[in-house]
Amino acid sequence: MRAPARTFSRRAAALGALLICLSGCGFLHGSRSAHSGTLTLPAARPAVLIVITNPDSPAAMRETGALIAATARTGEKVIILGDDAGATLAASTAPPPPAVRAPVAPSPLGPDPTSFQRARYATALSEYRAAVLRDRATLGELQQAELTAWATRVLDGVNTQLTAQRDQGPDIAASLGAAAADLWSLRQTGYGDDTGAVIAIVGIGETAQSVPVPPAGLLGSTVVVSDFPPSGGGEAAWRASLMQAGASKVVLLTGAAGDLLAPAVGQALYGPLAAPLISVLFGLGQYRLTAAALPQLRRLLRLLTSQYPDATATIIGYTDDLPTPGGNLRLSQLRAQAVANWLTDHGVASYRLQVYGEGATDPVAPNTPNGQPLDRRVVIIIDPAVS
Repeated sequence: MRAPARTFSRRAAALGALLICLSGCGFLHGSRSAHSGTLTLPAARPAVLIVITNPDSPAAMRETGALIAATARTGEKVIILGDDAGATLAASTAPPPPAVRAPVAPSPLGPDPTSFQRARYATALSEYRAAVLRDRATLGELQQAELTAWATRVLDGVNTQLTAQRDQGPDIAASLGAAAADLWSLRQTGYGDDTGAVIAIVGIGETAQSVPVPPAGLLGSTVVVSDFPPSGGGEAAWRASLMQAGASKVVLLTGAAGDLLAPAVGQALYGPLAAPLISVLFGLGQYRLTAAALPQLRRLLRLLTSQYPDATATIIGYTDDLPTPGGNLRLSQLRAQAVANWLTDHGVASYRLQVYGEGATDPVAPNTPNGQPLDRRVVIIIDPAVS
């Protein structure tokens, strides 16, 4: 007759951990009063989007507006430059996440609670969790509305007077030089090397016939060019010139790939970082970490504590397809949980980690004695964009 009580205790402990996470690990912030705190959404990591565009072209401005609206995140810095000499047409920072007063959490159970008190506590926990989820969904809708309104204000605030007297045609090299100067200035104000930085050149058209030679200083940014001529033949020269100026990646989109502009920019700003722990392998039917796993675990720990201190991570366990006591699904979950436990033991907050087991699905090697050991693995996906 004691088993149901132990089961309830485990469930209550799990729900209690969830509430601790919500109230102290990033979902609830602010006052710790007896009433309630503040419920907010996690902020996205810092990011910089610089758009080089032609303010005299309605098509280019529509494309610019759609790009900013589609990739807007809280705290993102957006700078719009003219394509003739790099004049700053607009500069703005996206609003921070909205906040509301959080629901009141139920008081924890005292020692030796009665079954009636446990039942009431479980009901209160369930109601509290549902209220938090409802408020969080409302915050998500409010945040999206605020970001959409902000993107509209940015475009409406473009100073077209700076390019009203266009004596010459576009000068992409000069505009890239201005973008490099802006990036350097932002680096001095705290936007470090792990900040997502994208320079988007919109409506390039025939300008692509001349290869820009920008000054060095693109500082590891990604350069995305839309409307690149499909048969211009200058792709290699553009890539070489931009990489020599310091770009870490160059994406050239032809007119047929115009719909990929926002996804390409968004991926460069906030895209997930896959960190597969291929060397974190396990023995047949085993889930305990071995000494051979430590180098990869330490690398993962550095990523989560130094390079991406605000990111979340999904930890996924896998197995081979050989039968095992308790089933492969359970074994894969235990393997993933072993990695999560190691991270939390070394200072990573548990609320940043999601743990899943996928059993024998998605094998990476043939189902042979030589291939099966490679399927006894754990894979981690780090998402720098906390959503």
